[in-house]
Amino acid sequence: MSRSEPRPAQPISLRNVTKRYPAMELPAVADFSMEIEAGEVVAFVGPSGCGKTTTMKMINRLIEPTSGTITIGGEDVGGLDPSALRRRIGYVIQQIGLFPHMTIAQNIGLIPKLLGWSKPEIAARVDELLSLVDLDPATFASRYPRQLSGGQQQRVGVVRALAADPPVLLMDEPFGATDPITRANLHVEFLRLQQEIRKTIVFVTHDFTEAVRLGDRIAVLGPQSRVVQFDTPSAILGAPADDYVASFCGTAPSLSSLGLLPVSAADLLPAGGGHADGPTVRPEDSLRDALDALNRSRAEYLTVVDGTGRAVGLLDYPTLRDCLHRNDALEAIGGGA
Repeated sequence: MSRSEPRPAQPISLRNVTKRYPAMELPAVADFSMEIEAGEVVAFVGPSGCGKTTTMKMINRLIEPTSGTITIGGEDVGGLDPSALRRRIGYVIQQIGLFPHMTIAQNIGLIPKLLGWSKPEIAARVDELLSLVDLDPATFASRYPRQLSGGQQQRVGVVRALAADPPVLLMDEPFGATDPITRANLHVEFLRLQQEIRKTIVFVTHDFTEAVRLGDRIAVLGPQSRVVQFDTPSAILGAPADDYVASFCGTAPSLSSLGLLPVSAADLLPAGGGHADGPTVRPEDSLRDALDALNRSRAEYLTVVDGTGRAVGLLDYPTLRDCLHRNDALEAIGGGA
């Protein structure tokens, strides 16, 4: 495969993975098993100390598992050189971790350089990735991290992890240190980016709202990374497995409405008939799906289409607000107009 061709996402399998530390009576992670599909975003959610970050770090062997098997694309990571493995897995952390003495271009090109890419290949990749997150290469490539805002630095941190086009991306509370407005904007960028790159992503967060916003599936974890419930956001919001999971859902009550109300519940604006040219949504899709589509497309409205593709109405942010009867329901997940 040439470097101009995108590397396809790969599934991740964790089977009976356990991590024990000598000074601890109980394991930090006990008998963890999970199958993650290629190209999906799985969010690990749980309280501090439950083992979610430890579990994620065992995927790229920043923490070595005591027992169990982890495979990526069917290949056992335990048999690989740890350094070579990490160069194949993107990794984004809350502190961003950009090297202050390197330019943005040098930061992004670091892993490709270690992998032996040529200078023209690296330069082309830097330009491609900066453009992907709406940072003009001519303006930002030669700057240093201190010359960028926090949100711009975080976007660079994400694309640096994508520089060598890894099939898997690990993200450890990557937006946790940003202010609410910046975080909301980064969520929009993340959703748009994933639409284009379709990587397999494991996303650790303590923020259930963020997990619902970004995850295709959510793993609610208890002590020792015990999987209490692993399902889609709408399924978890609609039917929490127990009171423990329900306590997470209760931190974002408005999200329950977003995930469970269909587009047809909104008072749609007239569409004028015909077929849609811009972004579309179906009457049976959820309002959360509609909000995500609005954010990804940055459009003023969506066209609601029936099974034949005929426009039956328009849906915009004010209509969503009216439907939910709570202005802060959208602002809580970054959907303000």
